[in-house]
Amino acid sequence: MLTKILRWWFRNTRPDDLEMVSYWREKRYVEAKVTKDESGSQIMVLEGEKYPIYGYPRAYILFGHLSKVKHEIKNQVFNESWSKLEEGKDKKEIIKDIKETLFGEIPKLFAKLKYDTLPPSAMCPAVREIYRAWTKVSPETSILRDYLCFILQEDDAYKFRVQWMVQWFGLFKLFPIKSLDYALRMLEHGEVIDDMKERQRLLRRIVMLAMEDESIKKKFTALFREINWRKVKLTKGDKYHFRGKYFKVDYKYIEY
Repeated sequence: MLTKILRWWFRNTRPDDLEMVSYWREKRYVEAKVTKDESGSQIMVLEGEKYPIYGYPRAYILFGHLSKVKHEIKNQVFNESWSKLEEGKDKKEIIKDIKETLFGEIPKLFAKLKYDTLPPSAMCPAVREIYRAWTKVSPETSILRDYLCFILQEDDAYKFRVQWMVQWFGLFKLFPIKSLDYALRMLEHGEVIDDMKERQRLLRRIVMLAMEDESIKKKFTALFREINWRKVKLTKGDKYHFRGKYFKVDYKYIEY
């Protein structure tokens, strides 16, 4: 109901009416200055743009070993788990395999990237808050925290989507699992490209499968309730840059 009211209020607003990063429309690149904001987070100030962007994209990382890590997570955790579900294999065995991959194979791949990891103080506010909360509630799973936060910090495509999901959490303190499930469902609607919609359906199915494991559910619930989601959600500057990508950033307000 709230979404319908908001869409009625913004009924005469088009995506192009909203502020967004513009250099990509007429330039292949733009000069930028790497510095820090008041909190110590690493940012890039882009020539001619209203807001800085958090982080410093490093091509040799994004298209190098980090790409390998993400590829293996996608294949070994999501694609293989989906295939096993379709084959009718036992869910407990699938979840066991997921755990072994996340804490066994992936850390070995991540080892080559650990020296490129920023200290928490230099991470963007959203990732820094997730890192802080994770460290408090589940320090024994720090290796998983480290490489997932590394991915969020280095790859805006992932970070912005996680931040975007926050608006759909609702009464998240009371219903963490239901809030996550709903947000993942809405994430699919936010995608523009069909292939990405399929990826989000895959993501949702496997993530919600993992939540059937009591130990995972308990740790996730504790993390969900510890995180201050106001520090994670998209800021005006984040939306400004996110609108330049293939995603319905303002889906809650505008019909695309």
